[in-house]
Amino acid sequence: MKHADALKLLFPLELGGVFATDIELEGKQFDDAQASAELLLNEMLPHLADMTIADWERVCGVTPAVDELLQVRQNRVLARLRTRGGLSLPHFISIAESMGYIITIEELLANTDGCGSEGIFRWRVTTSGAGPVYFRAGRSGAGDRLVEGDITNSLEGIFTDLKPAHTQVIFVYI
Repeated sequence: MKHADALKLLFPLELGGVFATDIELEGKQFDDAQASAELLLNEMLPHLADMTIADWERVCGVTPAVDELLQVRQNRVLARLRTRGGLSLPHFISIAESMGYIITIEELLANTDGCGSEGIFRWRVTTSGAGPVYFRAGRSGAGDRLVEGDITNSLEGIFTDLKPAHTQVIFVYI
């Protein structure tokens, strides 16, 4: 039922002329407000966000790549929100697993590879990468590519955002 029809039911007698036009205009405003409210309900959930994805990324401290798919951006925000904390290696492995990656993390020893004692804060992340991301109606936006290649920069972005500030992460793809 349109709002104009509901407004007409509020009056004890049928109105015509200017009043009918006014009720149609008022009803259209209510219809538009309801449509906006329904869109806003989708925007409050990060996996459905479209217009507010930049706000979600700002709040979560996630920096998107220049031409990253909407779906990948939503997944990065979700990964950040689902992170309950921790700087342990198993925690980072579980983050990668939740994104569809199978990885190993090796802490490199100090004084190796030409690095001095500061080399203690280095991780080598070895992964085989992930498959392509396909455009999906309702998840991707207009203008997105139909197939996005290997989304390794998505994993690198999450690790860069979550790693300890003094740690260098080296990614190895096999």
